Amino acid sequence: MNSLTKPNAWTPLDRTGLARRVAQDIPEGWYVNLGVGVPTLVANHVPQGREVVFHSENGILGMGPAPQPDKINRWLVNAGKQYITLVRGGSFFHHADSFTMIRGRHLDLCVLGAFEVAEHDHAS
Repeated sequence: MNSLTKPNAWTPLDRTGLARRVAQDIPEGWYVNLGVGVPTLVANHVPQGREVVFHSENGILGMGPAPQPDKINRWLVNAGKQYITLVRGGSFFHHADSFTMIRGRHLDLCVLGAFEVAEHDHAS
């Protein structure tokens, strides 16, 4: 019996599984930037009843999950150009202000995609 046929063998997570796992770990009330790629899926998997405020670099605070196909508002997109929803109380602002929020450390967490991670941290 090899590792692929053993019961209880470890199975890697797919994109949705990764997003779901990250969403489970975000504490109540945190402000979270979602980068492009898999991170954009995180807003779809926040446990019901948990308040997390999602931020996008293009100037949105209060992103909700992806809309149903018949509820798309073509003006509401995240930094990855995917359609989003806006939660009650959500807001829009200039992208320069958005980056000021990030650099000013006004967010609790940033979920980055694989191509957004650099070898060296130049923000410190």
